[in-house]
Amino acid sequence: MERKSFLRTFAVAAAAGPMLIEACKKDSTASTADAASSTSNTSTNGSTCLVSPTEVEGPYPYASGEINNPLNRADVTGGQTGVPLSIGFVVVNTNNNCNVVSGARVDIWHCNKDGYYSGYANQQGALGSKSYIGETWLRGYLLTDTSGLAKFSTIYPGWYTGRATHIHIEVFINNVLKKTTQMAFPESISDTVHVSTLYATHGVNTIRNASDQIFGNSATDLANETISLTGSVADGYSGSYTLGLAL
Repeated sequence: MERKSFLRTFAVAAAAGPMLIEACKKDSTASTADAASSTSNTSTNGSTCLVSPTEVEGPYPYASGEINNPLNRADVTGGQTGVPLSIGFVVVNTNNNCNVVSGARVDIWHCNKDGYYSGYANQQGALGSKSYIGETWLRGYLLTDTSGLAKFSTIYPGWYTGRATHIHIEVFINNVLKKTTQMAFPESISDTVHVSTLYATHGVNTIRNASDQIFGNSATDLANETISLTGSVADGYSGSYTLGLAL
């Protein structure tokens, strides 16, 4: 995996601070296995899986840290409006023939249709300065089942200045953080969603995946980080996303 060496460009205090562009480097503590994520293993069903790229956590995690996140729930919508999105995250062990991992904790969080995160104050965005202290929408975690699956219901994310459309992800095994990463979206679908009725005020995200400060440093990683989706604005979108861990 191609290492990213850009400096971080933000400093964020929990529950306060303006919306800032996210850090622009890969986690310097990434394991040797992460550094070699371009090496694939073949699973028992003949498909190929990779170690998921390691990315920075970003500036808007759960206020007390994801491991202390009390929001064990499949539906993270929390009353936010938007195009429905269903994502099944499948956790696999790339050091064990890509077999699925049950009991892994998958945390996700992302912005709403207007580009704001719950739990933080003084965020500058499309609707001006907004504060969502005490709110917990579009955040949550699940434990993977016996098929390695954690399936969330949410809405299609909006976007904010400086970033491509994305979702933040962390994976814990036995309360130990094993992976921090981010998921990108197909631009053609994002462009369609972002001009639909609920998103039209903000409009199309002009930051493309390849020019994003997180995703744009490696074409190989970006291909691994972009989910494939089916559906429509009217019916919602769904997809499956594999999280490869070198355990």
